Amino acid sequence: MASKVVENGTEGWKAHSLPPGDYHLIGWDVDTTGRRLVDEICQIAAYTPTDNFSQYVMPFQELNPAARRRHNIRVVTIGRFRMLKDSKTNKVLKTKSEISALTDFVQWLEGVKGKSSDGVILVSHESRKVAAPLLLEALRKYNMLDKFSSVVKGFANGYNVAEVKCAKTIRSFSLRTLSRVLLDKDEELDSAVDRARLSFQIVQHLCGGEERQGSGDGDETTAPGLVLAISEFTQTIAQEEEELARVKTVLDRQNSLRPVFAPMLRREKNRAVNIRKLVAESGIDYDMLTSTFKLKGNEGICELISSKLPRARAKDVEDLKNLLKEHFEGENNKPGENKPLPQRTKSTSASNTASQPNSTANDSVVPVVSSTQETTVPLSAPSSTSTLTSNPNSTPVFTPSLPAPTSTPGQELASNPSPTPSTQTSVPAPNVTPTPLSSPASSGDVPPAPIVNETSKPAEPVEKKETNPVSSPDSTTKNSSSSESLVKTESNSKPVSASKESDATSPNNPSEAVAS
Repeated sequence: MASKVVENGTEGWKAHSLPPGDYHLIGWDVDTTGRRLVDEICQIAAYTPTDNFSQYVMPFQELNPAARRRHNIRVVTIGRFRMLKDSKTNKVLKTKSEISALTDFVQWLEGVKGKSSDGVILVSHESRKVAAPLLLEALRKYNMLDKFSSVVKGFANGYNVAEVKCAKTIRSFSLRTLSRVLLDKDEELDSAVDRARLSFQIVQHLCGGEERQGSGDGDETTAPGLVLAISEFTQTIAQEEEELARVKTVLDRQNSLRPVFAPMLRREKNRAVNIRKLVAESGIDYDMLTSTFKLKGNEGICELISSKLPRARAKDVEDLKNLLKEHFEGENNKPGENKPLPQRTKSTSASNTASQPNSTANDSVVPVVSSTQETTVPLSAPSSTSTLTSNPNSTPVFTPSLPAPTSTPGQELASNPSPTPSTQTSVPAPNVTPTPLSSPASSGDVPPAPIVNETSKPAEPVEKKETNPVSSPDSTTKNSSSSESLVKTESNSKPVSASKESDATSPNNPSEAVAS
């Protein structure tokens, strides 16, 4: 299993239980579509001073943007065919299926092992272990793990070696920094081939020592001192599988906590992912939180968080407690559960209540129009439109407007400006007096219709301009004759009796327009 090793006054990671033997060291690395456990391998590469291996793999899914920038490769689709292209050279890369590439890789490892070796140790350089779990998952998927385990005996991480060996001299243990400082090389790290070669050379530099310089056999992959130094940082296949199982358990806990962290993921994604990972690694899942809340409530959850996360930051713990409290208390007050439906407010009025006696509280609110409001159309001279009296509770009454008298040719000329003044004659109009109609008591909402009484009161005189002196004598004669006929008609008119009040409201009565 794993333990801590102290060298140069610094604690570092150390693995043991790898039996001593004659092992070959091989540097290796992979390009992937991402850094998750569900991602796929795009390229697998291995390096020794005498031989190397490289094979591109056609993935089923696309590379995420970070992987495309890191590896400088991308998946393109032309027609019905998908292919892998180099982003720098824009050349199509020769690929194989994942099972074919893994089969070739295992066969190459068997050839490097030979008959005299006890096995192979694969060396990589990662601050966050991704390559080994992805390789084991792919091998298990195609039932090739047993054959692989018979050749490969363990995995070594050069990052852990550099943490112990270079603790007092270097602050950053990345592959790029170590290659510059230790190997005096500044190379591109986008390809798995380059990373595999640098991983092997850095471990060889840190663990070979003087024995590497004094050995003259040339095969530095099997040097006893190098193998012995690297075996202290090597994990066996069984240990890798146990660690992979723990990683899957932590991922399951994180997925179970998704309902709790859903609001925070939308606001602060990176911080929410880190806190959720911290909670999952401490052994807390959603079922544990639910059972604790049912037994002890919010106080029990606060005690659980404080006991499981003693080294977490105070702000993270406080935000986590508030998030859990908001989630579980909100679960008990879900909308639609033991909660009355909201009732709509209804604005009522006297006229609306009288006109709609059967209305209920669930009816939609309709704006009430007062019964005394009328919508009238003003009288216009050239139009013959009628007036509409609006009443929501009664039959609409149409009141026609009186058409304007047709102007004679002389009157059209009189409308133009003239230098000579014109005389005016006044013609009296019929007298009208509005009298309300008698209506039943139930028709309180019906507006009263005006009644015309010609003899009650003289109306205002209607001014009429005479024709322009420039006009013809025939038009002047016609105007005077029409004025005389109007005077005679008024003198011969008789008062309307009360029995004929309904006739006064007929559409043919020309005096109603004046009353309106």
